[in-house]
Amino acid sequence: MLDALNITKQSINLPVETKFCATSHGSGVADEAGYVAPGTVEAGKPYALSKRVLEKEIGNGHQRTLDVLGFQVGTAMLHNEIPVKNSDGSVLCTAVEKPYPRCCHSLTTTEEVEGETVSTTTYYDTGFHALKGMYESGNIKLQSMRKSAIPSTDLMGTHGGSVNDHVHTEWPSTLSEQLKLLNESPYADSLYYHDMKLRFMITGVDNPDVNSDLAKASNHRGLVRMVVLRPLSKRARLRHEGASNQPVINHGYLPNWDTDLFFSRKRMIGGPIDASVEESNPYGDVVTTYGLPRAVGEKGYRRAKDEILCQDSSDVHYGHVVPYENMAVEHDLSPFQVMTSPINRKDYAVISDKSFHLDVQHHGVGSQRVENVTIPFRMKARFAGRKAGTQISPDDADDDGTMEIAFSDAALTDVTDDEPLNLTSKPVIMFLSMDQKLSIEVEGYTSISEC
Repeated sequence: MLDALNITKQSINLPVETKFCATSHGSGVADEAGYVAPGTVEAGKPYALSKRVLEKEIGNGHQRTLDVLGFQVGTAMLHNEIPVKNSDGSVLCTAVEKPYPRCCHSLTTTEEVEGETVSTTTYYDTGFHALKGMYESGNIKLQSMRKSAIPSTDLMGTHGGSVNDHVHTEWPSTLSEQLKLLNESPYADSLYYHDMKLRFMITGVDNPDVNSDLAKASNHRGLVRMVVLRPLSKRARLRHEGASNQPVINHGYLPNWDTDLFFSRKRMIGGPIDASVEESNPYGDVVTTYGLPRAVGEKGYRRAKDEILCQDSSDVHYGHVVPYENMAVEHDLSPFQVMTSPINRKDYAVISDKSFHLDVQHHGVGSQRVENVTIPFRMKARFAGRKAGTQISPDDADDDGTMEIAFSDAALTDVTDDEPLNLTSKPVIMFLSMDQKLSIEVEGYTSISEC
């Protein structure tokens, strides 16, 4: 039928990110000319290296280690800081919503050196990387598939001069008309997301120079756990105020990656909540959620039992436990306990959870494995059209275009809003490796088609 009507549906396999930040152990002496200083984080590497977060003695001169390496689908997400008030309106605390791990990031600083401004970019390795692969604003194929977007002139039969001259689709040019269209047809500006296909080339690597002499003779047959999960959005409930009859939305806070990742009601399977809590402790069976350590020498965090509830009845989080800044308490779990901890399924949906050993091909370096991961979306992702620009001035000879007009409309720019409105959360692929450092190469794509 579509062929008979001369209607074609375009599709694209949008590639994921394949270059990452990685910490190099370097070679030679630190700061020596021609060498990379140990621990320097470099960008643009075609591989990602795991970050060691735990080291524990297990006896006879041996250490048990835990490495973490993760990938977040889409762009890197930031945490939210939300002020929380008391019932009388005074400030109670600040709620921190951090459902995703902090991805590797960079910081650019400028300083004056001999009268010239010198910029320095420093990269920070957190063990987690943004995969992208959800939407690329500069992709001309995606622009041609979006109903609201203005395609590149390279894909148009005729050359379009400006936004107003664009007649590729019958999309409104003003904000009010766009809002009317999206209210009448919420999926007017949408794309269909099929699946994300990923292939991970996992290699066990260890540098004997930075480990004990025992590593030189070890075959590095390390245990690896791969978890694919995504944060769960809290269910929103609608109620009406009795006095004012005004609708009020109420829902809980998003989970915190640092304190809510792991949880088990069975203490002996999930591990103790803290090494300082003895089995004879009367509260030894009280289990709280906890998370990963951030680096060697730092302990992980668990939730404190002292909880604060939101008391402001006008707040959308009224009556829910507040993830405030100081609710984290250190835990001292071992690599084995963290490695085998169950995921907190109350706050995170588990798409896949599996453990495996790397295949041993050589001594020291070379244990390898290929893992194929499919993340199903299979949904219509709806977007919010184009972003609004300047207000439209009335036909007034005295108006030079800078007069602020009340209730005037706004013209749409050529910049689209590229964040899906109905995508509840983005998946995270996390690798935990015991007694072995990992190097992972990634390739993959997301299948997207025009609706």
